[in-house]
Amino acid sequence: MRVDLDAEVQSRDGRVLGRLRRAIVSPEANTVTDVVVSTGAVLGRDIVVPRAELDRATDEGNALRLDLSQEELERLPDYIPANYTPPPQSWVMPAGFGVPVGGYLWPVGYGDAVESPAGTAAEGERPSQVSIPKGAVVLDRDGDDLGVVEDVRFDPESGRLRGFVLRVGGALRTLFGGGETVEITSDRVARIEEGVLHLRVTKQEVERAARPRA
Repeated sequence: MRVDLDAEVQSRDGRVLGRLRRAIVSPEANTVTDVVVSTGAVLGRDIVVPRAELDRATDEGNALRLDLSQEELERLPDYIPANYTPPPQSWVMPAGFGVPVGGYLWPVGYGDAVESPAGTAAEGERPSQVSIPKGAVVLDRDGDDLGVVEDVRFDPESGRLRGFVLRVGGALRTLFGGGETVEITSDRVARIEEGVLHLRVTKQEVERAARPRA
């Protein structure tokens, strides 16, 4: 099955429901288990649709028909960006589903985790055991979506976390490489939980730091 990102999604009777935005993969089986369908930019939703509900795709890959009515689609759960992350760069795409590599996600916790190197702390000290998945969602102190983790910085001598590189613009925009980047120091990280970074600073402060200088 070849399906393009942004392919038109239709109900079983041919009614246009929205557009295909993502494909969600099971890391254990390396198969597509769900797709994310966006039903509109203003009043619409991003909905997780099980693979089993896919009926057929057009030969061109630009349309996808579901084995669902519009009412049945609306009863399915919302897509929550914080629950998913891009696969690591070493990942091999599953066979039989033609979404481009940038359109795949898998559950948070299986991502390209980066850990502080062992044995690099000074004698008598314990190195920071921080694990931050690349692509993890970053929230400001008020819970607003700032973007995603692009890279993690460690001190080469102590192995302690120095900070990370944030790709600013919100998780949906930055998934395919959009947005400016800014380095955030470790003292601005409030906590890390379930693959989500919470900062001590506001969205406005981060956006000012990421704004290109004239």
